[in-house]
Amino acid sequence: MPERPDLEYVVPILARELAGAAVAAARAENSVVLHVLLPERLDALLPGAEIRRVARRAHAVVFELDGARALDLVISPMLAGRFSITRPGETRIPTDLAFSLTLGDGRELRVRDDVQMSKVYVLARGDFDRLPGLQRVGLDVLDPRVFTQEAFRSAARGRRDLAKDFLMDGTALDSMGDSYADEVLFEARIHPKATVQSLSEEETDRLHAAIARVLGDATRTIARRAPALDERLRDFLKVRGRPGQPCPRCGDKLRRASVHGHDAIFCPACQPEARRSAAGDPRRARREPG
Repeated sequence: MPERPDLEYVVPILARELAGAAVAAARAENSVVLHVLLPERLDALLPGAEIRRVARRAHAVVFELDGARALDLVISPMLAGRFSITRPGETRIPTDLAFSLTLGDGRELRVRDDVQMSKVYVLARGDFDRLPGLQRVGLDVLDPRVFTQEAFRSAARGRRDLAKDFLMDGTALDSMGDSYADEVLFEARIHPKATVQSLSEEETDRLHAAIARVLGDATRTIARRAPALDERLRDFLKVRGRPGQPCPRCGDKLRRASVHGHDAIFCPACQPEARRSAAGDPRRARREPG
């Protein structure tokens, strides 16, 4: 799915291009994608509405709509979804189209998804309690006023899950998916299957620093390179998508592990599973089994 650095780039573009635009029509290509959480049909709710504001909520994009009633159009791109905005008069329909809004000026906002896993919700303004994964949002990891060392320690305190699961819990941290969870754990030298409760205070603080650094650097990199709206940059990541390749830090071979249905890419030398016995001794860490 688009992760926090991606959305930090995409959402301001959508806001700049679409705020104030009128909706002329809406089209859902797949009934699995669309969820209207109101009695009315899609074509009775959206045409004539104005896009008042575009914002991010966790891993989703929220389009606030003003019209006969105040609505939210919430789009969660999930694994493969991406946004594009067409020029007026564009009539070619791509084969991976999942959802589109035709605007009053002839442009279209399109959600393209070749596996049709994206989710589009239409609901009353602010009714996020009805949306899975969006009811409660965790600490904003890119706001230093919110994401303090003490706030992170508090969020981690008492957690009995694995480190990667914790990082991907959007009710605790806003927010990460597979890719940046792997990058953060690599930066912090913590094994993805380490339990949060087993981390020392120093390791917890190292994890906090790694989150801010990795996601902040990624956000700046994407902004600097300014990709197309529908392009997802991942080529600068250090470990994600590189199993079997040399570790950029020590040269050992990166490995893949399964963590509760997700894969994790890690370095067995830099991120040894038995961290406590190897703490502070990189030579010993390299000899620990992965």
